[in-house]
Amino acid sequence: MWWSSPRAALLLAEEEVADVHVAVSQRRTWLLAKKRHLTDYALDTVRITPRDASEPGSEVSMEGHSAAPEQTEGFRDPTRLAKWTRGFLYASIASVLLRIWSDASELLGGGGVGESSDTGLRVVFWILTEPIWFVIAILVLTWIHRANHNARQLGAADMRFTPGWAVGWYFVPIAWFWKPYQVMSEIWRASRHPSYWRGQPVSLLLPWWWMLWIVPFWGSSIVDLTVGRNLDEAAAETLDAVSGLAYWILQVPMILALLAIIGGVHRMQTEHHRRQVAES
Repeated sequence: MWWSSPRAALLLAEEEVADVHVAVSQRRTWLLAKKRHLTDYALDTVRITPRDASEPGSEVSMEGHSAAPEQTEGFRDPTRLAKWTRGFLYASIASVLLRIWSDASELLGGGGVGESSDTGLRVVFWILTEPIWFVIAILVLTWIHRANHNARQLGAADMRFTPGWAVGWYFVPIAWFWKPYQVMSEIWRASRHPSYWRGQPVSLLLPWWWMLWIVPFWGSSIVDLTVGRNLDEAAAETLDAVSGLAYWILQVPMILALLAIIGGVHRMQTEHHRRQVAES
């Protein structure tokens, strides 16, 4: 009849919608099963250890201190880094001796490399020496980060400075007068006896190293800014030459002390690591 055709079409459309709904439901069920399978596989192959804010050592204060050793990837062999750092420090001694000769010759009127009349030689001298100091700065800071990291991996708990802040304090105004020394002192004690590092003595090399670094560097700047301002041009140039010569002379024992510190920390950490590996 005339009405049977639309009704049949409607029934057919309802059947098709039902079939589509069933197909969608089946597809959704398959996707959920696939997702569950992938999740189970990930949990079986990856160990997930959620870190709660209430866990000890999860918080780091504004000063960069940590309550417990950092969770890092393990002891990292410092031999290659230590060799490169010490090698460039030895090269810097040659650079310093050349600078001492230059400044002394200029001061005594003997015409050294630093003589103002010979601009070409001064430029060559700067090109040869400045890159060495730039590389040394990078290597020493990298070594400090590595030494702090390794001390933690050897078992030094509750260290005050994190590896990042062990480097960062060198760039914080005012704090750079004492924080880097505290960082190096902590690394030395933690390397000497990781399990009981707090009661360990500090080598006399450390205060001598820091004094030979901080006093000449800032002392010469303070002298130039205070005394030098009240002198005539000739006297100010002489004072600048004398303070510069004194600064470079004191750089030699400072570098030697730093070489001894790096060698001592490297030896102590590698010995502890070797012993721990043998016992494990």
